[in-house]
Amino acid sequence: MRRFFVFMMFLSPLMSEAKVLEFWSAFGDNVDTKLAQEFEAKTGNQLIVRKFSIDEMKAELLLASRSKNYMPDVAWVPSDFLGLHEFIGLKPIPEHWINIKQLEDAAKQSAIVDNEYMGLPLFLGNHLMLFYDKNNIKTPITQWEQLQLLSEQEPTKTHITFSVRNMYYFSAFFSLFHPDIPLDQIKFDDERSVDALRLFYDFANLNHIGTNCDSSCSRQRFIDGQASYLIDGDWAVSDLLDVFGDDLGVISLPSYKGKPMKSLSGGKILIMTKAGYQNPDKREMIQQLIELAQDKEFLTLLINEHQYISASVEVNRASISPDKNIMYLVYQQYLLSQPMPTSLRVSFIWEALARGAARHVDGMPEEQTMKYIENLIERFSKKVEEQ
Repeated sequence: MRRFFVFMMFLSPLMSEAKVLEFWSAFGDNVDTKLAQEFEAKTGNQLIVRKFSIDEMKAELLLASRSKNYMPDVAWVPSDFLGLHEFIGLKPIPEHWINIKQLEDAAKQSAIVDNEYMGLPLFLGNHLMLFYDKNNIKTPITQWEQLQLLSEQEPTKTHITFSVRNMYYFSAFFSLFHPDIPLDQIKFDDERSVDALRLFYDFANLNHIGTNCDSSCSRQRFIDGQASYLIDGDWAVSDLLDVFGDDLGVISLPSYKGKPMKSLSGGKILIMTKAGYQNPDKREMIQQLIELAQDKEFLTLLINEHQYISASVEVNRASISPDKNIMYLVYQQYLLSQPMPTSLRVSFIWEALARGAARHVDGMPEEQTMKYIENLIERFSKKVEEQ
């Protein structure tokens, strides 16, 4: 017993030396948990993970920065959050912490704001694709017009499903009417944007997709065989592979009137706050976390598990090849996508689209809805400029 107490007395100072980083995550996978486990194993310090939805994360970061009472030290967010860097208290990552030579060009683009790395890109993607079950469909559709014809032939059936509630899915429809125009440069009150709104809800109605159906709802309907096709993102690939295995088909989003439909894409970015960086102990731990997040062996394990595209050229070269079928297809679809802008206006667009869609569902006419959305964006922008 005496030896036990001596051992505990020796161990307690070591235990007390463990330090903590507050880590907020906007993604639903287990990458943050794996990162926390690896970080603790390698440093003896803790990464306390708190999960939020993407919308909740944005609101929580804005609130935390304003109140200055409870801020994360680091967070994992979509790249379009970087446009809010002045309002959520972000600190640029020192360039000597980043192995810049190993970053994909698209990764650099997703993380740079005002010529500084406002975060470390871990993964690329966040893009939408069309999924189908090869067991049931031998020749998949390639056009929205084909889906329209299927609905005319079998009006009670759900031929395609997608999230009506999530504006990220809605955003892809603008590419059919504003081809190759960045999201933050679209005028949402013009006739072509009205056409995008109309097409989005027309196909939702034709396929009996409720306005409250989110990505989990639509994915489950596809898994349960209630829909022939699914529009979903790279974040769904791992779950879909568990169900369909090699029978999972992955192709481009349907075209419309000869125009390709392009999803937005971006990076999953590790950011640090000014509050975390200003604390010398935490700054050292954040640097250790940044180094771990660039470890090639660790990144390779993660992308093989989740079918993600790494921000590292070398890791992708070793892991993505035609013989690795699904991963290769996901990467090819990524190459067809539109890069997500990192401007402040993008943050306003998501909020305005969500509010406008809610009003449209409640009965606001199409033209009035799109004018309301554009006015909201302009009002938000003006308010920020006045601050």
